[in-house]
Formats: sequence, structure tokens, C-alpha cells
Amino acid sequence: MLGACLFALGACDSNSNPTPDAGPGVDAGTDAGSDPDAGTDAGSTVVIPEGHTLLTPSATEVHSVPWEGVEAPLRFAFVAQAGRHYDLIVEAGSDGYILEMRDGAGKSLDYGIPNQGVSYTPHAWHWSGLTGGSVHTVEVLWFSMYSEVPVAPFSFRFVDMGPDDHGDLFATATPWTPLEQVLVGSGEHWGERDLLSFQTVAGNVYALDCVFPTPYWELSILNARGQRYGITDNATFEETHAATAFKAPGGVFYASIKDQKDNSSTQPYTCGLKDMGAEDHGNTVETATALAMGTASVQAKIEMLGDTDVFSLGVLAGHYYRVTCTIDGKKQCEVRNAVPGGEFTSAPGDRTRTTFRASQATHFVSVTSAPIVPTLWVEGHYTLQFEDLGVVDPGGTLATAP
Repeated sequence: MLGACLFALGACDSNSNPTPDAGPGVDAGTDAGSDPDAGTDAGSTVVIPEGHTLLTPSATEVHSVPWEGVEAPLRFAFVAQAGRHYDLIVEAGSDGYILEMRDGAGKSLDYGIPNQGVSYTPHAWHWSGLTGGSVHTVEVLWFSMYSEVPVAPFSFRFVDMGPDDHGDLFATATPWTPLEQVLVGSGEHWGERDLLSFQTVAGNVYALDCVFPTPYWELSILNARGQRYGITDNATFEETHAATAFKAPGGVFYASIKDQKDNSSTQPYTCGLKDMGAEDHGNTVETATALAMGTASVQAKIEMLGDTDVFSLGVLAGHYYRVTCTIDGKKQCEVRNAVPGGEFTSAPGDRTRTTFRASQATHFVSVTSAPIVPTLWVEGHYTLQFEDLGVVDPGGTLATAP
């Protein structure tokens, strides 16, 4: 049920003397329209849901709200301005909680359980890309793994962090078309992210490449559930050029870009997104690339972190074979082999090659890259060479091999 009272949109504008929010003990419907500094847009009105406390942004005001019970949620509301970035910063010392933020139509935009007991550090919820003039609601429910009842209040600040060029939430992500747009963005303050949504084709490889003004950033590719398909950051090397790639299962995915520079830098970052096309070789025995008997070599690519290429090689039963991989750049490749129906194995030592004795008309060979997360992902081009060594064991070590 909605309250009957209205208030002017200008009352929610952030300024040097922000209007204090209604406070936990004030019914937003009773004095929401009493602010004398309502602004110039006094003709625009919105309705605050009954039972919700109206929040007005303030950089310094801390609200410490006691829990009304284990199952009674705390309810807040705020009116967003288009293009602004809002942080709800839950202070250290707050009890555990579940938070959900919804738009004016009741659609859930953000949800999470950041801590399950009294927190030791603050937690910031970043919200941007919101519909201007729309009432957004925040519902907070007490939750703890360590006590039966609340032991600390819910303490927070609600802050207007200024303009934001790209949304932080999946529902407010900026649409992005691979190959058609170079993205320019800015990390307006530490910790906020820019989300870009793009449509993918199942089986195609997508590469995300960014240049940042400072070596403080994080780059990843996510699905709508927040699962990461590609990620890289500056934890190992302080580089300003970053790239990652992934093979898409199809559907909508998101580029998450965090330019975590300090506020003193105003230079933008730039990113490119490329559809690299279909993966060159399958990664299972069912999708293996068939190579005819006598094939001397094949050229292929390691297209993303964790990429595996599988080949089905025509062979002569009883013959010994050696397969060797060479790859460009600083990458390493690992070669393994398997009989049909068997597990892939590799010999100890030099894993860029493998030797086996064929027992059937086909034998499987797989190639993978070293499991190292690079700061700058670059596609690896490799050559796989096949040698038929005949019926004599080349090293005296494979006599008992099948």
C-alpha cells in the first residue's frame, strides 16, 4: 500500500548542505514535502511506499538503526537522479544482514549477503544507471550465523558519489556491440565498476582488451549470475594494458571493468571487444578434429585461458609415435595422449611432447596451455608435429605400452 503524501524531487538533490534524511523514527509520508529547499522542480512528485524511511544523500551522516526483530525488515527508499552513482556504505560493526534493492516497478536490481555476523570492515553497495526521478526501495533483513538475535544495529551512510558514465548493475549495464564500438569510460571512484552487456554466439571466442591510465584495475567477463568466465587483474604485475578472452556458450554476457585508480586521476580508460569467431578445434574426444594417417603437422591456436584442443589421429596399430608442440611468445603448451575410451596421460619431464604406441586405428592427442593467469592475454599460435617412429621402441621405455 502506498502512502498518500508527495514530495518535490528537488529535495533529494545532493548539494554542499544535503537535506538530512527522515531518520529511522520518521514516517516519510508525514513530512516528506516539508523541505523548504525543494528546488526548481517542485511540480514533479513521486510517492514513497508506506512504511519506508526516505533517504537523502549525505557524505557524512551515519544512520544507526536498531533491528525491530529477527523477521522484521528495515525498509528505506530514495529517489534517484539520472546519471548519478549512489553508495550505500554499511559501516564496520554492523550485524549480519540480507539486502535487496528494487526499482519503482518492484524489480530486484541488487541482492546479497555480504556478511553473516558483525562486520569488521565497511561494505559499499554501488548503484548507478538508475532511472531518474524513480523511487527505489531498499529492504534489509537481519541475518547471522553466530547469534539467535541481533547484537548490533544496522549502521550505514547513503552517499551521492557524483556522475557515473556506465551502470554498476546487471539491469543497468551499458549495451555494447563487439567490433563496432571502442568503449571510453572512467572509474569515478575506487571500487566502483562499469558493466557492459553484449550478445554472444554459442561457440565463438570473445576477446576483451583495455588500456588504463594507471596500473590499478580489474577486468572480467560475467554471466547474469555473476559467474566469471574470464578474469585478470594487476595483482601480479603493475601493467596498464589488460586483456582476457573466453568461449561463449551463447546468450548475454557482461564485461566488468574496474578502473581502481585514485580520485586524483581524471584520464579515461579505453576498451575494445572483439568477436574472434568459432573456436578452431573442439575440446573433447567427441568434437575432436580428425587428422588423416600420415599427417606431418597441424597449426592451431590457444584462444583463451584454459583452452584445450583435441585431435583424433589416424595411426598404424603397433607403431610408436611422437607428438611435439611448439608455441609462439612466452606461452607453454602441454601435450597428452589417450587411447579411445581411455584417460589422457603425459610422461614426466618435458610436457611439450608425448610418445605412445598405437593399439588401434586412431589415437587421441590433446594440447593445453600452462595454467598461468596472464595480465595481458594474447592468443597463442602453435604447431603440432607428428612423427611415426615405426615398430621399434624409440627409447626402451614404451615396450609395455598398449
